[in-house]
Amino acid sequence: MRGPVGLRELSAEGRRLALAALVQSLGIGLFTASSIAWFTRHVGLTANQVATGLAVAGAVALAGSLLAGVLADRHGARRVLATVYAGRGLCFLAFAFVTDLWQYLLVTLFSVAFDRAGPPVLQALVAAALPEQRDRSRLLGLVNVVRNIGLGLGAMAGGVTLTLDTVTAYRTTMVLITAAFLGGAVLVLRVPAPARPAAATAADAGERSGEGTGRRRRALPDRHYLALTGLNFLLSFFDVLLLVAMPVWVLEHTSAPAATVSVLYALNTVLVVVAQLPVSRLADEVRRSSRMLLWGGVALAGCSLCFAAAAAVHGGLSVLMLVLAIVALSVGEVVSTSATWNLSIVLAPPEARGRYLAVFGLGLAGQRVLGPVLVTGLLLGSGAVGWIGAAAVFALTGAAAERVALGGAARLPAAEPELTTA
Repeated sequence: MRGPVGLRELSAEGRRLALAALVQSLGIGLFTASSIAWFTRHVGLTANQVATGLAVAGAVALAGSLLAGVLADRHGARRVLATVYAGRGLCFLAFAFVTDLWQYLLVTLFSVAFDRAGPPVLQALVAAALPEQRDRSRLLGLVNVVRNIGLGLGAMAGGVTLTLDTVTAYRTTMVLITAAFLGGAVLVLRVPAPARPAAATAADAGERSGEGTGRRRRALPDRHYLALTGLNFLLSFFDVLLLVAMPVWVLEHTSAPAATVSVLYALNTVLVVVAQLPVSRLADEVRRSSRMLLWGGVALAGCSLCFAAAAAVHGGLSVLMLVLAIVALSVGEVVSTSATWNLSIVLAPPEARGRYLAVFGLGLAGQRVLGPVLVTGLLLGSGAVGWIGAAAVFALTGAAAERVALGGAARLPAAEPELTTA
């Protein structure tokens, strides 16, 4: 039996991309741990201004990922991804010198736009560099694992900055974050440029000759892909359930001790790090990946029912139900993300993969913008009934996503070469 997947099992390209994800996640962890204190204590912003700036930037920046997808198709995902990483690094350096709200809003807009553009372009690069579905899923799973590890280590390192709490300490931290992102850009540029899809070369020639109308239409996602994007919006709610709903529910609706919140966060982190790689290896073909969407929806439904039950019991039973909820949530997270990583690539035509993946990324980006509002306004506001309703929605979404994915796969050409050897 093969052991856990690690860096040694990857190609040189895969190792560089995984290391790029690691160094950047260290930087993000540093920023997450120290940025609020920097903006509120030394720049003079309020916590509400910081949060509002992030929310507005997140909504406006949705178009940025679409533009990045178009550029990736035209100029190559490697070049665009390196530019995105370098641009975000420079934004962190700019944060060290903002002095008022408007400067903060401007830099935040660019920073979030680069952040939203990164994931779909990374997927496009992985798809171009690694034609085999098994290799793609393995690398994307490893990227997610090292990203979680990097975020944790970076957040712990950020504690040093918070302890010092000086302008010099915060600015030094921003410089280190910038260096991490520039290092990630260099690692990406060291990935050999993949050959362009043959269909993309033909499409470019068609556009230059004025005969590419049919191919340009294909660049617009078909109805199956758009439907799967919308369903992924709901399946990606594991994020907001953990970060927003869970702490509020534990503290205000259950008898569990307040310390349970920290334990549940840690449990989720450990489960995702341990399970992501083995689960991602299951998403090695379309039919199994489609079935995993159903499993992910069922797991999130079970999570919701456990949260509802935690409010109906007391003491140790309440804590037990919360633990079961986080276990189910973590299963739903690793299963659904592994499946969507594979399906979002396979169901996209190679010559328009960047654009398709950028559109698919709108599901996750939309969850980040609308998720907290929907969870606090609808789910938590309805109590246990809200959790039961959420369970039904997740189960139905998983079942629908499986059917949509299989329908999209049935429309794929039987044998379409992905890469030109010329």
